[in-house]
Amino acid sequence: MTEVSSPDHEACPDADLSVLIVDDEASTRKLLRATVGRLRLPCSITEAADGETALEMARRSRPDLVLLDIVLPGSSVSGVMVCQELCRDLETRVVLITGRASDAITQTCMALGAVECIRKPFSVEQMLETIQRWLPT
Repeated sequence: MTEVSSPDHEACPDADLSVLIVDDEASTRKLLRATVGRLRLPCSITEAADGETALEMARRSRPDLVLLDIVLPGSSVSGVMVCQELCRDLETRVVLITGRASDAITQTCMALGAVECIRKPFSVEQMLETIQRWLPT
């Protein structure tokens, strides 16, 4: 289980919103964290590098928005399984992020309730627009 967080963006007691970033690549998590931070919203940001941790963190914090990589190598819980579980909570919006998943897999996740799919590589502007569209404010 791998939970990642940095001191400057840990769970904020005054935060109105929460975002969970799930990606096996540390550089992508860092970019997504910085992108969410650019919105300057009272927002708690947490990260997970695998499916097991993502589900555990989501059960604890019930995030408003999840930025979910579908392909999670080395994880016993696939991104599709994470998507399925998270989409059961109608208050949580799941945005898929993928560079390698097939169209069939992304369509399956969309049918499960994911709200959008962003392909890697993505631009910061594209991700900002997506986050603003789906993060309740």
